[in-house]
Amino acid sequence: MSVAIDSNGTLVSASGSHAPPNAVTGTALLEHALAQEVKEFHFHVYFFQSNPEITERAHRLRSQILDLVSQGYFRVQATKTRTGHEVNTVPRGPHTMGSFEVWCAMEDFARAFQWFALNHGEFSVLIHPLSKEEIKDHTTRATWLGQPVPLDFTILQEYLQVVPVQYPELGLGYSSKK
Repeated sequence: MSVAIDSNGTLVSASGSHAPPNAVTGTALLEHALAQEVKEFHFHVYFFQSNPEITERAHRLRSQILDLVSQGYFRVQATKTRTGHEVNTVPRGPHTMGSFEVWCAMEDFARAFQWFALNHGEFSVLIHPLSKEEIKDHTTRATWLGQPVPLDFTILQEYLQVVPVQYPELGLGYSSKK
């Protein structure tokens, strides 16, 4: 079967129909894998924002992440909110409770994932890729550490025109020269 990759990175057969991924071999399989490669991720840490003690512990976890970044353990970004705060103390976007976000490029994903797996404590963590498909990224492509938290998907777009590149100045992830 002759296959190609369309502009969305989907395998299509010579007739134009979608090709089943398991029917692809050789260089077409490699091209498909490279076209689909995810290079950036989000780790969303959730907490009960109305509980001051829990909120303080969430701030401490975020501070630990920043300390590890400053010591060179990994190159992640504990992002600030759109309003300039360190954490979301109200539901924001698809996140239905207090949260903070950590951006991670593929170069540091394994180290970040294992750190969160061992240190998330009482907090639920949503880990998802950044691609052009926001809803899939937050659902079928996502994984959780701890208990899943309900999300509001109505704010997300099914398909974006471009991948949401973050922190290009770091030269990592989608901004890597490799």
